[in-house]
Amino acid sequence: MKIRTAPVLAGMLTSLLVVAISYGIVSAESTSITDAQLNRIKTNCVSAKNTLNQIHASDALLRVNRGQLYESMTTKLMSRFNNRVDSNHYDAKNLISVTQNYGTALTNFRNDYQSYEEQLSNALSIDCTKEPVSFYDSVASSRVKRTQVHVDVTILHQYINDYESAYKDFAAIFFQAHGVNN
Repeated sequence: MKIRTAPVLAGMLTSLLVVAISYGIVSAESTSITDAQLNRIKTNCVSAKNTLNQIHASDALLRVNRGQLYESMTTKLMSRFNNRVDSNHYDAKNLISVTQNYGTALTNFRNDYQSYEEQLSNALSIDCTKEPVSFYDSVASSRVKRTQVHVDVTILHQYINDYESAYKDFAAIFFQAHGVNN
């Protein structure tokens, strides 16, 4: 049960990195901004903000769609199946454990996405022609927070794969106990 968001997220991450690289930004912590970079930020302000607005809009749509999908994975699939297995007095410990870990990862995804969204909105609210350093710092911070969201998505997908494995283990034991070849 694989969800293929890696290409979409990679494309969006690339877009955000293009904005940062177009200003010669590598890292807010390791590099100070030169006068030439400040001038590039001011000169390309409208273009950069347009790109960031596009990223912001597409990320918001992706977050809603993926968020609903991730939520339904736990409420409509995992939890319901776990409850059914448990109510029939079968061992559901592994399934429940993965579901609990998935729930924690889903909460982290929501919180980290909210933090990223707020930071990106903050970057978009800065007038980069008047405050290029603040804009630079805010975009760099947005990029770090967006990377964390990507890590959260990767973790969610790992738990989905873990749940699939736990289900297959449960099914094999169940079918074997009931003399059914699956």
